[in-house]
Amino acid sequence: MGGGAAPTPPNPAQVSAEQSKSNVNTAVAQATLGNTNQYTPQGSLTYQETGGRMVGDTWVPSYSAIQKLSPEQQQIYNKTTGLQNQALDLGPQALTNVGGSLNTPLPDVGALRDQAYNALTARGNQALDLQTNAQKAQLANQGIQAGSNAYDNALRPLMQERTDIANQGVINAGNVAGQNLAQAQQIHNQPLQDYSALLGFGGGVQSPTYAPARAGQVAPPDVASNIYNSYNGQLQQYNTQQGQQNALMGGLFGLGGAALGGWGMGGFKGFGK
Repeated sequence: MGGGAAPTPPNPAQVSAEQSKSNVNTAVAQATLGNTNQYTPQGSLTYQETGGRMVGDTWVPSYSAIQKLSPEQQQIYNKTTGLQNQALDLGPQALTNVGGSLNTPLPDVGALRDQAYNALTARGNQALDLQTNAQKAQLANQGIQAGSNAYDNALRPLMQERTDIANQGVINAGNVAGQNLAQAQQIHNQPLQDYSALLGFGGGVQSPTYAPARAGQVAPPDVASNIYNSYNGQLQQYNTQQGQQNALMGGLFGLGGAALGGWGMGGFKGFGK
């Protein structure tokens, strides 16, 4: 009497292949759950399947993330881009102006100060020259000789006034020279500022802000353990059945031996007397 064939042990290569297939399917599920489309007032972020490839005998899709601005933001973007293009068209001429400006040296501060000093003291010195000449003529008509105390005393106020004009001219010339230098620097740097403004011209588009995608957590099943556990269960059941059958056969053989022993000891009582 047979108890059926023993269960066939799992093929390790096949078990590994089944586990790999399950892992790939789990990864695909996790990636798909993470591709959450998002929509905001500024735009949208959507995912589309745009290809894929076979991994073993499983199709693994690939996705493209597509961002779109809202109609209002798209209009701002289009206008800004147009203005930027116009600004870039002006760039070469602006860059030429920058080169010309950089090749033009700034005026010397000392020269600016001298020019300011001469301009500030010119009228005062001219008026003092007229007054001094008139005073000298008057002293000569009065018979006062040049170099005398009376002569020097008469001209001293005019000389002091000339000194005051010179001192005030030095102070004011420094301020005027600083202002002129600042103006010259502004003119000198204006082409570069214009060019920088052209490069940074535009903007205004409000980029959408998307929430971070949260991929679903899918635990891959332990296919290998399930297969081996199933095999072990079948093997245990087979061994149990085999043990039961062996015990049954042992009992039958015991009964048969006892019957044969009875024949040998006293014969079969049913024949003759």
